[in-house]
Amino acid sequence: MKKAYTFLFGMFMFVACSEDNPTSGLDNSKPTTQPTTDFGEGYTFAIPIKYDNATKRVYQGTYACNYHPDTKTFAWEEYPESLDPGSYKIVSDSLWMGPAEKQVSDNPDEQEFLDLYRNYETLSLSNDHNDIYGTWKVTGCRRNLGDTEIKCSKYIGGISGIARTMKITKDSVFITTTVDTDNLDQNDINISAILDRNFGYDIGDAIIKQLLIEKKIKKEPRESFKQSFSIGNQLFEVVSTPKFDATGMNYITTMSSNGKTCTNTQRLGFINEKLCKEETAEFLLSARDKSDDQFYYKEGPVEGFSIDNNDEFYECTKGLPTEDTKYWLSQYVNN
Repeated sequence: MKKAYTFLFGMFMFVACSEDNPTSGLDNSKPTTQPTTDFGEGYTFAIPIKYDNATKRVYQGTYACNYHPDTKTFAWEEYPESLDPGSYKIVSDSLWMGPAEKQVSDNPDEQEFLDLYRNYETLSLSNDHNDIYGTWKVTGCRRNLGDTEIKCSKYIGGISGIARTMKITKDSVFITTTVDTDNLDQNDINISAILDRNFGYDIGDAIIKQLLIEKKIKKEPRESFKQSFSIGNQLFEVVSTPKFDATGMNYITTMSSNGKTCTNTQRLGFINEKLCKEETAEFLLSARDKSDDQFYYKEGPVEGFSIDNNDEFYECTKGLPTEDTKYWLSQYVNN
């Protein structure tokens, strides 16, 4: 899962890519029905904010956990350069939130990126509010800045299979995320990512597409959080189960075949004052890219955490294919 956070008014959401979380598979027996799953009571975090009623602008992250590289310390303190200021519009029981200004670039590719990931407003609904204050249900609906066309999907803040509410007060936004299986996008698993990351075989997308057409690689219909696929005569099963509770947004993914199971755990969350004062540097910097020292140790706020066992998981899954399957896959590796 990509370690990135989007704390814009696109809804302060953690970016999550479910197709990046492949997992388990048993031998050639059909998957059995899963028992009732405990998805947790939901994960709630608060973001300090300030409002400017005259301009209808909102400044979030006015207090943050700031990292100071000169002393290698963290401090919960006022952050004068608030994270991106946002704007809001209320029409009856609808709340539109987005960036204060549209970002424009002379580079067409960069502009496309900005329009996709920044230059839009999201819609929330409420029948219990006084102006912006109250409780709002976040939807999967959005519109580009300056447009009137509204597009809706099952994704809220980049994640499907969730429900989200915002309780807005004069100095904070309390965001609660729960699992909602009715809002789950039944996208197939990403075979290309599994072959590359989990099994260690770099096979081109065009070749994989042809192997799927020829049914040399087969994908079974997805069942909620579970999907099976086969490579030659070997069957694999992938199960990814979310659990949102006080510890954060947790994802447990297993990949299994021939009686062996590998388990991946992901824990995502927002860094509050308590975590800032009590947790280790490794935890507080966990959402930053370790491969870039300049960014990893950059002075400034650390907004979220991302804890996983990806390295161990990928090492485990490389041992799932049989020797016959490994030989078969090696024939299609890019030279």
